[in-house]
Amino acid sequence: MKSNARERDRVIALAALVQSVTLVLNVAETGQLNQADFDTLLHSLVATDASSTEAVYGNLNQLQTGFTVIQNQFTKNKKNRKDKNVRLLRHVISILHLERQLSKNPEMIDLITREIEQVPQQIDYFGSINNPQIIARFADIYHRTISELRPRIQVHGDQAIFEQADNINRVRALLLAGIRAAMLWRQKGGHRWQFILQSNKILTLAEKLANTDNH
Repeated sequence: MKSNARERDRVIALAALVQSVTLVLNVAETGQLNQADFDTLLHSLVATDASSTEAVYGNLNQLQTGFTVIQNQFTKNKKNRKDKNVRLLRHVISILHLERQLSKNPEMIDLITREIEQVPQQIDYFGSINNPQIIARFADIYHRTISELRPRIQVHGDQAIFEQADNINRVRALLLAGIRAAMLWRQKGGHRWQFILQSNKILTLAEKLANTDNH
């Protein structure tokens, strides 16, 4: 694969990761999220035979939230600095770190793979990937695997929101989707230091991909 194609795939994966974290923070702070964005990330968890990084997420239009947030985070434009979110970046870095740990734990990867492989038949049974039972299944997979790695990701928000099991499940399912995106990022040559050393390149590619007509 050409280097520019790998760079493109890395930014697509990063957009998915950023979109996951954005939705996590939305749930934690308001109990709400963009349903279409959520559906895209849930479907990515079972897109194990996708032909490309882009295909994991359907198409680039499904990741517009991620691309927009990347542009807000990396822009040098002063008037957009108010949109920078240190908490979001901290969670993104934490997920990349956890995925690196996961990559060194083949037994845990095998367990997650086996569990994910069973989900499509459950989707057929319940009729939708958005069924609370399916979301709870993704959340349980995360809880029994990734949450065992250290340091654990601590998501802070409104306590009343986290008293509802459905919200906890949505957050865990989104974190699992974040791990999926982080895995794609690493497989395409991504490293944490690229946030600093290649921020301009990431910004330029994110802007280009966000404006790609993919309808």
